[in-house]
Amino acid sequence: MFRKFAIAAVTVATVATAAVSMTPSEAHAKNRAGAVAAGAIFGLAAGAIIASQARPRYQPPVRCSYRPITRWDAYYGRYVVVGHRQVCY
Repeated sequence: MFRKFAIAAVTVATVATAAVSMTPSEAHAKNRAGAVAAGAIFGLAAGAIIASQARPRYQPPVRCSYRPITRWDAYYGRYVVVGHRQVCY
């Protein structure tokens, strides 16, 4: 799970660095609507990737115990333990 998160974080950091290094020129400074839309889409996509990788996977705890296996022994006149079995629930 950590490996997927690390890959996603490195990918986002790489793309963010590339986006910061590209600065708009003066000629394109008037058209900011497209840049705002692209930034919003990129931000939502990056957030979705990070959130999908970072969520915890619920796994219920496994409880196991060893229960004795008993058999009636006529020689001793009582039940004796002849083994154990693992019971998980």
